[in-house]
Amino acid sequence: MRNKFHKLLSMFLVMLIVINQFGNITVLAESLAEQPERSLTIEVDQEEAALGEQFQLRVRGTPDLLNALVIDKSEDLIEGEVKQLNDYERLITYSSQHSGKYELTARSGDIQSNTVSIEISVPEESTSESFNVPEESTSESFNIPEESLSESFNEARSSEPSITQESQIERKEELLNYDIGISAERPTLPSRHTQTLKGYIQGGAGDILEEYGEMVVRVPRASIGLIEFIRVEVADDSPLKPLAFYQEGTDVVFPFTFDYEGLNEAAQSYTFSITFEVAFFQSGGTEPNNDFQVSLTYAERAANTEFSITPIPSSRPIFSKLYYGSREIDSQGNLGNLLIDGQDVTNSNKFILQVNYEGSRKDGVVVTDVLPQGTTLAPNPTTWSSTGNREPISGGVRIAEVTNPGEANVRTHYVSEEFVDKVSFNKETNTLVVDFGNLAEGQSYFIEYALEVTDVDLFNEGRQEDGFSRNRASMTYNNQVMSRDYRLRIPESNLPAISLRKSVDKNVINLNENELTYTLHVSMFSGTSNTLVIEDVLEEGMEFVSFLSDIPSFIDAEVNNGIVRFSANNTIGGPTSFTLSFKVNVEAYAVGDQILNFATLVNSDNRLNTSTVRTRKIDGRIKVIKTDENGQRLAGAKFEILSSDSQVIQEGITAENGEFLSEPLPVGSYQVREIEAPEGYLLDATVHDVFINEYSIEEVTLTIENILDTGGVELIKHAEGSGEVLQGAVFELQNREGETLQTGLTTGADGKLAIDGLAPGAYQLVETQAPTGYELDATPVTFKIEKEQEAAIFLTKENRKVADSSDIRGNTPTSSGNKHLPKTGETTISQFILSILGVLLVFISIKFRKKRNI
Repeated sequence: MRNKFHKLLSMFLVMLIVINQFGNITVLAESLAEQPERSLTIEVDQEEAALGEQFQLRVRGTPDLLNALVIDKSEDLIEGEVKQLNDYERLITYSSQHSGKYELTARSGDIQSNTVSIEISVPEESTSESFNVPEESTSESFNIPEESLSESFNEARSSEPSITQESQIERKEELLNYDIGISAERPTLPSRHTQTLKGYIQGGAGDILEEYGEMVVRVPRASIGLIEFIRVEVADDSPLKPLAFYQEGTDVVFPFTFDYEGLNEAAQSYTFSITFEVAFFQSGGTEPNNDFQVSLTYAERAANTEFSITPIPSSRPIFSKLYYGSREIDSQGNLGNLLIDGQDVTNSNKFILQVNYEGSRKDGVVVTDVLPQGTTLAPNPTTWSSTGNREPISGGVRIAEVTNPGEANVRTHYVSEEFVDKVSFNKETNTLVVDFGNLAEGQSYFIEYALEVTDVDLFNEGRQEDGFSRNRASMTYNNQVMSRDYRLRIPESNLPAISLRKSVDKNVINLNENELTYTLHVSMFSGTSNTLVIEDVLEEGMEFVSFLSDIPSFIDAEVNNGIVRFSANNTIGGPTSFTLSFKVNVEAYAVGDQILNFATLVNSDNRLNTSTVRTRKIDGRIKVIKTDENGQRLAGAKFEILSSDSQVIQEGITAENGEFLSEPLPVGSYQVREIEAPEGYLLDATVHDVFINEYSIEEVTLTIENILDTGGVELIKHAEGSGEVLQGAVFELQNREGETLQTGLTTGADGKLAIDGLAPGAYQLVETQAPTGYELDATPVTFKIEKEQEAAIFLTKENRKVADSSDIRGNTPTSSGNKHLPKTGETTISQFILSILGVLLVFISIKFRKKRNI
């Protein structure tokens, strides 16, 4: 019977195995049947998407085709997540911050897919993107009904005034007949797009008075991206004058004043605009603090507006080319407006090449960028807020390593010096080449540079049929090539025969720096002029020092009433270029102030718009605050400050207030380390990294804590004569003067007590209660803790037994300490052992009985 059962069970198991294998064969057959031919097909999951909205592209093809897949698309489409659904399908996520109709095609080797298209539209509440400030801003575009202005003013009054205050305001308003207003051109806009605030003030003769002070616009700093890209504009001949803007608390403040001469003679209407790139916010990162409130105030009047920022999706492209200049959009996507010599090209004609933001391993990575003819590399483009050495290489190139690319917590660090031998620029072919070699997983970089127009006519000759020149870049990796290009033009309004560019020797000055050198770069592309005039208006707070020796003989130079004036004393023929330099003192400017200067070029009826350069005054000092573990400040700690190449450049000792304040240091990376600790404390050898940037408006503060240099003591209690260790002796710790520091220190079963964490100094242990059956010995046991003591001090103390048991009563506790209670688990363990023994006995008994029965 048993054998039959075994046979049936074996047959059942064999049938299960066979059925399972048949199932696998069926699945394999179905899988093979579903394999596509060697072709590529693509499809999008929707026909339309909004700005910033994600859509998905599904790609189907054989594994060998997908491994070498390239998607031909506009660079405005930002690649996001890539999912490998199976060996034959891939899902790619895209989004765009620019409207328009876009086409996508996939290719792999000589195989090309079908073409699909998607329409990216602008939400109704948003306007089309434009990075250009309107050429004309008239008062008509700022007209707001009087009732709206009244409502805006009433909302700005944050609390109900008292009766006396209310009557004063009413009397004041009877005298104030002017109106003010401000509005945001784009109430809602995506992150990193351009916002323009438009404002106005208008009134009758005598309404705008010097006694009312400045008109002020406040914009939340958190809503503004790079400060360098802010533009404040008024009409050329307007009495309304913008002053240097600055940061105050959480706002950027834009003050305006007036040229009051003649203001009392007629009705007035003046407009202004403030243009900036809004801050960078990404989905999944820090959300913008919408809505951002903007205020305009003048005397007793106030007006307000607001706008909100939409975060952009996270993106990690393999290779991308971005332009940070004046941009427009047409039916083909983005186009760039180049500024020419005479304008702030280092801030405007700037490109960023993103390399391997996707982050996978790539071999043989080489980036090639061909600049348009008639241009070259600008020698010193502006920088991002990146750490590291900002000195450009190869005539104007910087390279930065990128951590967490495409994320809200992205970090960048300039590493240009590591690529000195790997970057080249061929001036004959206008070609920039960067050889990255093999990139490991997670290695990402960006390349930054700016264009400088050297020959307008040559640039225009290079334009294609669509009217644009091309800045074309490509990245070679893993034996494949990815290309990106950007359309560029020089607007006709920027093509004067004479141009002017202004530069300053320092974009950042420190507390101990007070002089700036301004240089005017004049270029005459064609023609002649004997009426050339350049005027440079010195801002309030600037003092003229001297002209420099590079002024040519055909130019006269003079200074009068704060205006530096250069004029031709002879005919100047083009093409020619020359420079004019002078020095000013700016000691009157405070830390955080932005020092602005502009120049105006006039040749007959031609007038070149003002060129503005900016210098920021910073506090480049480092403050070290030394404290103990309780926050008490410590004097006498000595520190050294090291440069980025590990050279000691300053030393200092903390004063009685526990502070050491360095001399002003240039923008850059530094290290601070302690080389001598305060007396009685351990040295903290930690190296602290510090970075001083161009926005440092107060000293960088480091608070460094020191740990007290402590030691320990151990006392053992013996019985006199026998040497037996004694438990239950109670001591108190006292200082040298007999003041009690610790009480209830009791010897354990080993007769010992230990104390740690004692500062250097003299101490004593005094017995306050003897062990049971022993006499109390209150004689102090003295000891001393030395500095940097490594091992504990060992002390001994003997007790004598009492002669009569009646003497014990005063020294022993009422309850006995000798009773033993079982520890947790002891009873359970004992019971368990007994149970085992019982089971064994029962088993033996049963076996014994069986044998007997046998």
